[in-house]
Amino acid sequence: ALVNPTINGIAQSGYTGFKNYIINGNFDVWQYGTSQTTSGYGSDDRWFNGNMGSTKTHSQVACTDVERALFSASKFSRTVVSSVVGASSYVIKRQSIEDITKLAGKTVTLSFWAKADGNKNIWLELKQNFGTGGSPSSEVVGVYGQAIALTSTWQKKTITVTVPPIIGKTLGTDGVHTSSIQFQFWFDVGSVNLGRIPTGIQQSGTFDIAQVQLEEGSVATPFEQRPY
Repeated sequence: ALVNPTINGIAQSGYTGFKNYIINGNFDVWQYGTSQTTSGYGSDDRWFNGNMGSTKTHSQVACTDVERALFSASKFSRTVVSSVVGASSYVIKRQSIEDITKLAGKTVTLSFWAKADGNKNIWLELKQNFGTGGSPSSEVVGVYGQAIALTSTWQKKTITVTVPPIIGKTLGTDGVHTSSIQFQFWFDVGSVNLGRIPTGIQQSGTFDIAQVQLEEGSVATPFEQRPY
């Protein structure tokens, strides 16, 4: 029989049936480091913080008492962008959700808290990857794109998306194991990528994100607090 584990002598429940498909959506775990300037995985676990042309500093920020009261977190993600003009320039943050079959054809809702250093937009994109040897062989980009208006005050954002079905597509040679869907935040967008997110622009600034949750259905429910 399955037995709930204990942490510090306290029985833990709820280890199955998690509703949030985002891992480390509360930005609790930073095993790589508490900041990074390189492109890739280098700070908050499971999050890819990428850039090209433009530069960025991505870092962990401790919540104030006011922020903890607002969204019950101890940390959040900060990306400080220094935009460099160039067609291929960009700064992004994304998470890949393994196994494209999990959410194919389903309605999902992404919710998160966000703010910037002024009135600015960021952009959300959904991508599909069918895995090594899959068809189509390259990522399907621009599946969904939306501008998200931010201010200097924390706001909770909610976006509902219907994930495209995968009928007629071929998974990679290793099945679902390298396939994924990806939810990607764009902070700075060069002209090469404007076909994916038409309203994007190049911009510098500071962009903060907290408590990211992706769940099935068309309603954003309260953030799921997972055991550390």
